[in-house]
Order: sequence, then structure tokens, then C-alpha cells
Amino acid sequence: MTLTDLLVLDGFLDEPTMPRDATRSTARFRLTVSPTHDGTDDLVLPCSVTDPVMAHAVLHDLTPGDELRVTGYLHLPRTPTEPMFLAVTELHVLQSALLLDDPASPALRLIAANPT
Repeated sequence: MTLTDLLVLDGFLDEPTMPRDATRSTARFRLTVSPTHDGTDDLVLPCSVTDPVMAHAVLHDLTPGDELRVTGYLHLPRTPTEPMFLAVTELHVLQSALLLDDPASPALRLIAANPT
């Protein structure tokens, strides 16, 4: 692959990141890319990080809601059972997600009504 094969995409992390293996030296996440402001145009792209230093940062520093710029190579499946994913070579946080004052408290509390 040449440098012209690199993709640069901006998107949001909607879900927590996950380790890709038991050693936690690789990571994976799904990036939601929205080229327009129409939700029907959104693309959810699986991403994979194999650099151990970057994987550690992905697993410990990113939170859902972060806006990211990722650079990498698109891996297209060669068989119907292979997944498509972006092999990430660079990652930058464009904007961190807003955090609640107390992350342990839910944003919405359910209050039980008195049963009759």
C-alpha cells in the first residue's frame, strides 16, 4: 500500500472500546461517521488498533461521545466471512465527550411509583 491508500475520517465513538485479545495489546472500536447531518447517511466502521501503545490509550483514555480523527488503511474482505475494518495507524481526539459531575450516577433515574 502507498500513502495514497490512507483514509482519514472524522467521527464519534458511540460505544466503549474493547480489547482485541487477552493481553490487551490491541484494541477495537466502532467509529460512527456522519458525512451529512442526516442520520440515514451514517456509517458505522469497525476499527482495529495493533500498536500496543496506541491500544493502551484507546482502551484507557477514550470514552463514548469523543469526536475522533482516525487515519488508517481500509481492510476489505476477501471472502464472505471476513470482516471489513479500518486498520488505524493514527488517532487524534478532536473533542472530548462531556462528562457528568458524578459518572456513577445515571443521567436518568427511574422512580418507582407506589404499587396499589
